[in-house]
Amino acid sequence: MTIRPIRRTLAAVAAVLALTPAAQADTLADALVGAYNTSGLLEQNRALLRAADEDVAIAASTLRPVVDFIVAAQRDYSTTGSSSVAGVTTNTTSVTAQLGLDWLIWDNGARRLSLDAARETVLATRQSLVAVEQNILLRAVAAYFNVVRQSENVALQRNNLRLLGEELRAAQDRFDVGEVTRTDVALAESRVAATRSALSAALGGL
Repeated sequence: MTIRPIRRTLAAVAAVLALTPAAQADTLADALVGAYNTSGLLEQNRALLRAADEDVAIAASTLRPVVDFIVAAQRDYSTTGSSSVAGVTTNTTSVTAQLGLDWLIWDNGARRLSLDAARETVLATRQSLVAVEQNILLRAVAAYFNVVRQSENVALQRNNLRLLGEELRAAQDRFDVGEVTRTDVALAESRVAATRSALSAALGGL
């Protein structure tokens, strides 16, 4: 075996080591803040809570009196007299006002129960929002530590590949001087290939 295939192998090892830069991981606090501020699911549940709050206000308004106030003004013009004599113009103005009041006296408690139900819906929606927040933060923690674990795995595989590359070079040198057999070199090459594959898998996982 000549030195040229060995050089190609080592060049391939170096290329794999340079495939991807180290992952730039935020702190756990940054990951939690980012997940909380950018979650569309949280925004959706906040909108549901706002809608539930509005339903309480609507239900409460049905228990209050409703006042209607209407003002109308009208002016009438009229002219009396013949066509040859200037007539007399008169005008009258009338103003009317209406005030109406609707107030629920008794409905067997239906509207009061509707208000209580709306308030309970707000409490349930608020607890659902809390559950969604906890779930999102838990998923953020899991994702963060998955990245940390995969980053450590990539670093381990890169270091392993670097060491095996040195062993392959040493095996080739010993083979050139007749200290080891071709089988020893082939075994070193197979270990490098297996580690290169493991590194690619670790990069994919990261």
